Amino acid sequence: MEVIKLQNIKKSFGENEVLSDINLTINKSEVVVIMGPSGSGKSTLLRCVTFLEEPDGGVVKLGEHEVRAGEPLNKQRKKSLRALRQNTGFVFQQFNLFPHKTALENVMEGPIVIKKVRRDIAKRNGVALLEKVGLADRMDHYPVQLSGGQQQRVAIARALSMEPMVMLYDEPTSALDPELVREVLQVMKDLAKEGMTMIVVTHEMTFARDVADRVILMDDGVIVEEGSSDAIFNHPKEERTKRFLRDVGQQKV
Repeated sequence: MEVIKLQNIKKSFGENEVLSDINLTINKSEVVVIMGPSGSGKSTLLRCVTFLEEPDGGVVKLGEHEVRAGEPLNKQRKKSLRALRQNTGFVFQQFNLFPHKTALENVMEGPIVIKKVRRDIAKRNGVALLEKVGLADRMDHYPVQLSGGQQQRVAIARALSMEPMVMLYDEPTSALDPELVREVLQVMKDLAKEGMTMIVVTHEMTFARDVADRVILMDDGVIVEEGSSDAIFNHPKEERTKRFLRDVGQQKV
């Protein structure tokens, strides 16, 4: 079943065309990894999915909700944008936690403020989510008392607290020390096993090999090649894909 559909997404910054007519469909429970060299448009594409970055053209469909680029910000568009954002969980490179709130309070905030969930229910759900990401003993800790890996796991729990249809990850381990990367990737692997639909921008090639149902290689604002992880890593067709994999030490030649 189709969860997200991107149609003809375009984005430029001044003279620089960052995304050129991107078309992409993500199905329910699918894990899609987007990789490519720096500046290829990966993060911009992810931000355009939720209109954190307004595309210059194109349509984003999420379930029954549809948002078209460039339409006036009327009541209907505000409603569609709100639905789009409430149904997508976004995990950024930086953790963006509220420094004055505990881990549990950070996870409770969205459901209480945005979804008007009762505080006791939000707390119960928040406790369950922090247990899920392995932080049962850190619920009352503030971000400054947590490691980078722990903060990112709180950020994942916070995104999950909104019960999204899809999780978006923008280089979720790039700000972490190497020894902390594994704990975050393990949480993401567990979510994939549970059937969470996920789009992941990452340079973690082992994760892409092991977890992705589909791998997409972007370069210069276009999708160069896409296919199963086996097809992309072991049998790439495009020279740009082969070159990228050689550059990151993944292509067997």
